[in-house]
Order: sequence, then structure tokens, then C-alpha cells
Amino acid sequence: MDTTGSRRGTVRRKTAATKKPSGLQPQGGACSDDTYDHKLMQRESQPSDNKHSLIDKFQSKMEINVKNSTSKADMRRNFLKDVGLASFLFGLVCTCFIIYQYLQELLMRIPVHNGMKFDYPVFLTFTCFATNLITTSILMGGMQLKYNRDYKLRSDPYMPRKNVFDQLDRTIAFLGVLAAISNVCAMVSSLTAVKFIGVPTQIVIKSAKMIPILIGGFIIFKKRYPWYDYVAVLLITGCIISFNIFKPNSKMDGENTVFGLCMCFFSLLCDGITGPIEDKMLSLKDLHPYLLLFILNFFGFPVVTASVFIFEGAEPFAVIAREPRIWGYVALLSLTASLGQVVIVVCLKLYGSLYTTLMTTIRKIASSLISIFYFNHAMSAAQWVSMSGTFAVLLARQLLKYKLSSKTKGAPGHGH
Repeated sequence: MDTTGSRRGTVRRKTAATKKPSGLQPQGGACSDDTYDHKLMQRESQPSDNKHSLIDKFQSKMEINVKNSTSKADMRRNFLKDVGLASFLFGLVCTCFIIYQYLQELLMRIPVHNGMKFDYPVFLTFTCFATNLITTSILMGGMQLKYNRDYKLRSDPYMPRKNVFDQLDRTIAFLGVLAAISNVCAMVSSLTAVKFIGVPTQIVIKSAKMIPILIGGFIIFKKRYPWYDYVAVLLITGCIISFNIFKPNSKMDGENTVFGLCMCFFSLLCDGITGPIEDKMLSLKDLHPYLLLFILNFFGFPVVTASVFIFEGAEPFAVIAREPRIWGYVALLSLTASLGQVVIVVCLKLYGSLYTTLMTTIRKIASSLISIFYFNHAMSAAQWVSMSGTFAVLLARQLLKYKLSSKTKGAPGHGH
């Protein structure tokens, strides 16, 4: 009995022992191994995900660095291109106008026949207008070709077809005729003055072009100007007066200062008419600079053609036929004048008036120095100061204008 009971107790204990784990097993415990494996996989996958995320971050950083380095390289390349283009245009402007003004004075002093000199300023104006008309016609043709190509490649079916003469109407044409006539007179009188006063005096006086433009704009169109323009006018006027008062008594052969000065001041008077008329044309229509140049040369060419035959006849053409070297000088003078004019328009469009004024002022200084030392113009110390003062006032006025306009644009309420 005891043995059987002990056996039964043992069996019960074994049964209980075998059932105990089953009773202690939590619900869903059949998946415990899978859960563990899943947790293990999660633990193993976490470092893997971290590795992938680190790799992704590293790759993104590499891409950002590559983009930054590429953008910096592009910025450097673009900067060098801009500097190179600006330097090229600056050199081209200086070269063209230095050669142009050197040839002006040279042609007036070259003996061509029986001791006579090539004293044909109207003819020189005629050749310059002819070259300018050809150049601007080519530019206008290029613009029209671009308009035609854009029209063919248009994405908008309602896009209108452009024409380079869309902005030209009767009012613009009438003002263009007036501006062309005054421009011809200004150029003829300026070239005439070179023989009698030389390039340095001509440049100093012509640097005061803003004086008649300011006066003409105020009288003709009642236009108001900022205060620094009036200050610049007074200072430049003082420099011009002192430049002519303190000149040495020595004169070059055939020089007549009074007549030369009269021609220069008449040229300034014509500039005082041309400038405000051009401003009026630009205020009426948004004229492209090439179109404005074309209008002035197109309407000015018949005027100067008639003038050359009225005042100088066929004689300059005969001299050109006898003296081939004169023809080379005249052709180079006309080409440099035309090219320089176009480059100045391009510089105004790309860089604005500040950079363009700096370029033209530097080339005026260079032209004056070359003329002084090459053609032996006598200059007193007061004249050097006056000439330097004229150029300094021009630059200071443009810098002040640029700074004030920048402050106005950056001021609150002017952001639109």
C-alpha cells in the first residue's frame, strides 16, 4: 500500500512537474521563439540601419560638398568671365577713342598738297556718320533676326511678332531729326576746333557737356536736376575758366584760340540741344539703345552729306584719291569712332553709368596726355590742376549719384 501510494505520489509529482511549465506559460507563448528571433533581428538590424543612415548622411554631405565646390567653381569662373569682359570692353573703349582723338589732331596737321593741310572737318564728320550708319544697320539687322527666331520658336501661339521699328512713330521721328541736326553741328564744330586749340583744351571743354544739357533740359523741357549736378556745373565751369586763363602765351603754328574756343562752345551749345531731346525721346518710348543710335545716324547722314558738298565740295574726295595714306587714317578714325560708340552703349547696358563714366574719364585723361606730350602742347601748372579738377569733379559727381540712388533704393518703403 505504501509502495503503491509512494508511486502514485511520485507520478502525481511528475505529472504536476510536467504540467507546471504548461500552466506557467503565458498566453501566446508558443511564439516566444519567433518573438525572440524578431527582437534579435531588430537588434541586428539596428546597427545595419545606423550604418545605412551614416552612409546616406555621408553621401548627402559629399553631394552638398560637391555642389558647394561646383557652385564656388562656377562663381569663380563667372567672376573671372565678368572681370575679363569688363577689362576687354574698358581696353576697347580706351583704345578706340585714344586712336580716334589722336587721328583727329594728326589729320589736321598733315601736309597733303602744296603745303596745305587736311582741313576738312565736315568730310571727317561725313565719314564717321557713314560708318556709324552701316554699323547700326548691321546691329538692327541682327536684332530683327533674333526677333524672327524667337517668334518661330515661341511656345505661346498668341505671342505677337516683333519688329525693330515698333517704337518708331512720327513724334520720335520728328525729335530724331532735330537731335540728328544738332548732333551733326556739334560734331562738325568739335572737329573744327581741334585744329585751333588742340585735343587737351577740346577735351576739357567738352567734359563740361553736362552744363548745356542741364541748362537745355531746364529751359526747353522744364526738367529739374539734383543738387549735386548744379554743384558739379559750377566747379567744372570754374575749372574751364581757369584752364583758359592760365594758359601759356606760346601758340602752335596757325593756332587761333578765340576761334577754336568759339567752335568748342558752339559744340557744347549743340550738345545742350541734343541731350534733352534724346531724354525726351527716351521718356516717350522705351527705345533700344541701338534704335536710338540708328535714328540719329539715319537722319543725320543726309544732313552731313549735303553739308560736305556745300561747304567743302569735292576737294576732300580728290585729296583722298591722291593721298592713299590719308584714306587709311580717315578709315581708321571712322571705324574707331563707330566701334567706340557701340561699346559705350553696351557698357551702359551691362554695367550702368558709373562704370561707363569711369571708363570715358580715364580715356579722356589718356587722350589728353598723349596729345600734350606727342604734339608738344605747352601746359602751365594751373592748367594741370584745372584739367585734373575737371576729371575729379566728373567722377565725384557720378559716385555721389550712385551712392544716393543706392540709399534711396534700399530705404524702407522703396522695396517695390
